[in-house]
Amino acid sequence: MQRPLWVTAAGTMDAIALVDPGVARDAFESDHAIALGGRAGAIAGRAWASCAAFEGELAAGTIAADVRVAMYDPERWRATPPEEQADPASAMERFGRIAAEHSYIRIITPHPGLMTAAGTGFALAEGETEEAAYLRSGLTGAAARAADIVETQSQRLQTDPDAYRRLVEATAAEARAANPDVWVLSGLATSPGSRATPEILLAAWERVRDVVDGHYISLSKARYPEVMTAFLRVTLERSS
Repeated sequence: MQRPLWVTAAGTMDAIALVDPGVARDAFESDHAIALGGRAGAIAGRAWASCAAFEGELAAGTIAADVRVAMYDPERWRATPPEEQADPASAMERFGRIAAEHSYIRIITPHPGLMTAAGTGFALAEGETEEAAYLRSGLTGAAARAADIVETQSQRLQTDPDAYRRLVEATAAEARAANPDVWVLSGLATSPGSRATPEILLAAWERVRDVVDGHYISLSKARYPEVMTAFLRVTLERSS
């Protein structure tokens, strides 16, 4: 199995380095690590929650020359404009096309919360979860057609490894059907609603090792770097 791709904010990498410099070095000083914000040893990337903001920075020339990866993260939050929340497929297509024109590696990571955004064409059936609606929405396929790498934001399910796998496996199949060359990531976080443990993260990771090419990892508002560090320490051992 190939070495997993780790994608995260540079600040997350720095927080992990404060806990264990060796783990940070082994995980992130690599061509299989993307640092959003830039960090020595990793591929430099930037993330935008707004396609319009990305276009604005391109026009202004304010994106650093060393940035090789552009990530679009549309969610049901203030950072993503309402029109992009309401029609994420069009926004993802636009982001991917413009990023490709500027020779960026493209990551697109739509959040299941878009299923309940204001003005959306998606709607939850009675008793349906956002994740279930996301599966039938087609957004993973739309993201894959516009990107080189897609992420399934599955972290809310990580305490249930079987449910986590079902979502990741289904979205990975959809992504690869839309774009056979796309790389697929799944999300892992230290507190996606409740505090994780290294064991929780490892169980979810093990259930999808044969499905994904890597993970987006998050400290959930900069909390619990020691949990993510302990998780990474074991994954590095098992992936070597």
